[in-house]
Amino acid sequence: MPKPTQAHLERTVNKNDPLQLRQQTLSQMQYYMGAKLLEVRVDPQAVMYRWSIKNQEDKQICTLSAFWGESRKKILSGEEPLKGEELTNCARANASAGVETAAKLCGFGSDIERFQATLKETAQELELPIKSFKKLIA
Repeated sequence: MPKPTQAHLERTVNKNDPLQLRQQTLSQMQYYMGAKLLEVRVDPQAVMYRWSIKNQEDKQICTLSAFWGESRKKILSGEEPLKGEELTNCARANASAGVETAAKLCGFGSDIERFQATLKETAQELELPIKSFKKLIA
């Protein structure tokens, strides 16, 4: 049986909760993920983390994903980038890290132009406001 090379942790937060409480939940997720990785003998410092946030009415579903080994190599290769709603959720959640990091985490490697073009096209297809991606689309 092959060893797993990724892990995911999901929490639902209320958009109406104070920002400090929501940030505390996200911090707790990072801590818990690190502890779980140590339990399965994976170095949390050698893992690539990716956030995804999906909005639903008054709630947000926050997912923290950890990738190592083959999964990490596959994402960083840029061969299989995210598409559709997965792309927009990941891009939005990782925008504060900058366009280079968001492109990598969304599976585009260092091809920032392709990331920006695909993100813009996807946002238009899903009828999402382009301004919500202003940090990522030049």
